[in-house]
Amino acid sequence: MILVLGGTYDSRKLTEALLGQGCAVLYSSVTAYNTASLPENARLEIHTGALETDGLAGLMAEKRIELCVDATHPYAKEVSLNAIAASKKAGAAYVRLERPRMMDDGQQTLGFSDYESAVRYLLEQEGNVLLTTGSRQLEFYDPLPKERVIVRVLPTSKVLEKCERLGYKPQNIIAMQGPFSYAMNVETIRQFDIRFLVTKDSGDVGGVSEKLRAAADMGVRVIFIERPRIEYPVVFNTAEEILGWMAENK
Repeated sequence: MILVLGGTYDSRKLTEALLGQGCAVLYSSVTAYNTASLPENARLEIHTGALETDGLAGLMAEKRIELCVDATHPYAKEVSLNAIAASKKAGAAYVRLERPRMMDDGQQTLGFSDYESAVRYLLEQEGNVLLTTGSRQLEFYDPLPKERVIVRVLPTSKVLEKCERLGYKPQNIIAMQGPFSYAMNVETIRQFDIRFLVTKDSGDVGGVSEKLRAAADMGVRVIFIERPRIEYPVVFNTAEEILGWMAENK
């Protein structure tokens, strides 16, 4: 059986491809939110909930997992580190399905290894900032004057409560579910007079290309929060590459 660590679009597509090849798949996601669109299939099992290294290794042993495919979000560092350690402990092969990076070096693009250094840079600049890195890391932006910051977050009650608790006023909160088109990004930049756009390097699946194109056309500087540095044992960028590797290593 193959374990797919998911919660992403990439992981769902990979699972569909594996099932199409007749593979038995255990799909694991922290929440049930990302499992609803999976196909009904007798060879598919679903596990929901977070697991530490020992728990994950135990699940692998129980299900006799031969291969663990880590298709989690590029910024889910702890999950990936747990998966690498658990695979080694359980004697299962491990491969990483990693979205190609979008970040490049240029006058309009700056990369920072963490939120603190990005905020220090923004404090030295003038102009409004559009945050598109989600609600979990909002605390890192506290040093920035709230009137300069526009936050784009999911429209849930808990997220909005957090925004208000941190001091963001309704006129500085865009509560919408993505993905966001090029035109919508352009209009947001224009409406809020944005000079800096902060994003993660989540890959094209995360709508980063639309942000980059809109920012370039509107003369906005993009601030990238770089991906965590992880030494993955084996890395592939597409489901097709993984299927090919599996065929060669039967």
